[in-house]
Amino acid sequence: MELIKIYNGATVSARELYQYLELNKAHWKRWYTKNITQNPYAIENEDWEGFTIMVNGNKTMDFAITLDFAKKLAMLTRSKKGEEIREYFIRCEKTLTELKQNKRFEAFLKLENTKDKLRSNIEGIGGTYDDYLQIDLAGRRVLFNGEPVADAELPTLLIKGRDFATEITNSQLDKENHALDEVGQLNKDNHSSIRETLLSKGLKPEDLPTEDRIKKLGE
Repeated sequence: MELIKIYNGATVSARELYQYLELNKAHWKRWYTKNITQNPYAIENEDWEGFTIMVNGNKTMDFAITLDFAKKLAMLTRSKKGEEIREYFIRCEKTLTELKQNKRFEAFLKLENTKDKLRSNIEGIGGTYDDYLQIDLAGRRVLFNGEPVADAELPTLLIKGRDFATEITNSQLDKENHALDEVGQLNKDNHSSIRETLLSKGLKPEDLPTEDRIKKLGE
């Protein structure tokens, strides 16, 4: 059972951890200042990385923190919830170590990271998370010439193809300014190119067999 989302097999949201531990919501800023940004034993860009999010129309901080750092923060609460989430992180780390030996899972994590970058790029030009979902879905539909297969069920070849197409979109957004309505077409064109390459080799994406669903950490 997933107690808290683990992003890219490596980090968790400090805010989500804070909420899971059922700490006083009014003291969020005080908590992260003491335990993260002014913690002499926590190193920025190594143990944590801060970023701004919107909550109820207001800007606030969140932090991507490593699993190891998250365990330490959980233990500081000296509570049943803290112990529970610490044990959960330990299990997830063990699972991650085992899964990293799996090349398909490694490719899947790479794709998840590339998709996260696409989301950030879209939000950076004024788009929303829903815009990202629609743009990503449109690209997937082009690749499959219809209804797409879930990324977690794709064979390694198609996971890497999806990753390459999305990487190209990200590179185009990094290189030049594009309006939001242009991004969707770029992403569809890049997925179309991957499809054409596969077809030229006698491989139809929709005909390739699916594989067992990749389980995310905590499932």
